[in-house]
Amino acid sequence: MQYLLCNQFLQKISVSRIQVIQIHPYDPTSSYVGGIGTYIRGIIKHTPTECEVSYVGVSTDPARYPVGRWHNIKVEGRKLRFFPVISADLRRRKSIPLSLRFTLALLRYRARIEHDKAVLIFHRIEPSLPFFGSNSARILFLHGHNGKDFYNPQSEVRWSYFPRLYFLLEKLLIAKIEQVFIVRSDAIPDYQSLYPRLHERIHFIPTWVDDSSAAILAENEQAGLRQQLTAPLLFAPASKLLLFVGRFVSQKDPLLLLRAFHRLSQTRQDLHLVMIGSGELEGEIRQFIATQGLADTVHVLGPQPHQHILRWMNAADCLCMSSAFEGMPVVMVEALHCGLPVVSTNVGEAARLISNQQVGRLVKEASPAALSLGIEQVLAQARDRDACRRQASPYRAANVLQALNAHLGNRLTPQR
Repeated sequence: MQYLLCNQFLQKISVSRIQVIQIHPYDPTSSYVGGIGTYIRGIIKHTPTECEVSYVGVSTDPARYPVGRWHNIKVEGRKLRFFPVISADLRRRKSIPLSLRFTLALLRYRARIEHDKAVLIFHRIEPSLPFFGSNSARILFLHGHNGKDFYNPQSEVRWSYFPRLYFLLEKLLIAKIEQVFIVRSDAIPDYQSLYPRLHERIHFIPTWVDDSSAAILAENEQAGLRQQLTAPLLFAPASKLLLFVGRFVSQKDPLLLLRAFHRLSQTRQDLHLVMIGSGELEGEIRQFIATQGLADTVHVLGPQPHQHILRWMNAADCLCMSSAFEGMPVVMVEALHCGLPVVSTNVGEAARLISNQQVGRLVKEASPAALSLGIEQVLAQARDRDACRRQASPYRAANVLQALNAHLGNRLTPQR
């Protein structure tokens, strides 16, 4: 995206550097990444050298990166300036939503952010409010279908209690956005119908995998890595390894996966489940593991650095996703890229990625019986790593960014 965006700016105004500022309540220095974090880091990495990159976010380590100051950091090999406006623990929820605290802090520090002639990139609509009157070019990424997700009974987003208020705010702010990119294709016609004047500005964009960092290991290397990772967990060599990566929240529904795993464990003794993540359901997860006698076969590892998650993907036999709703999960694209088949509930863009049985199973019913059957079927078939990798190949970063460029056209012409 930024390739064309910056080239257009360089052609139309006489400046030596273009300022690209991403604004989101995330800490790019933290090892806790998540799907949107991976997306943000990918944009940072692939921004061309003609652009000066800045990030306005939160600090998870205020002693090292104090709030209200600019810091010079390096992310994904790219030097950038980082300005945290609040301190926050991204693994814990507070009574006041992080998005609200972040937006209020942006209002406080707005004058410290040189935004008027910059390109501002948002990953939710609320943080664009403090820049409503700015002369900046603005791009919005939406990582789900708010028109549906807010009404899902398993949504933990606070706007779910006040959806009409959210859409009033969105209607006000989205009119100032030059381009809107949404990672769910079914959201495009809905948003184009909701905002007909913005019809040509609203586009689908898939998530992507950075194939320069998501290493593909040979089969013999994967075996050695598996032994290295699982040795501390006392795995039997012939065990099958299932992997869950995600937040422990209702949207991801990890308890559904645990119920499916418990069902499988009644007839199979060769299964282990590694769960990477954290969240408000962690207590319930650990209680379920204890009460069902799964302590020897279910291993909760907590959040891991991104590169370590990719190592687990190269070592596992199946990625399991039990979400109630999704956009287009980065973790699914990365798993397929690593040659790992996926079993998932039929949510978001899962059907786009799991389009044949060589790469996994799409579970149409969100039940322990259906999910456990899908996992059983994937484990029973021969592993086809090449098929998985072919499925992910259209979603390599270079491919997605090239397709994104075609959408931008001349809409981001700056004010002279």
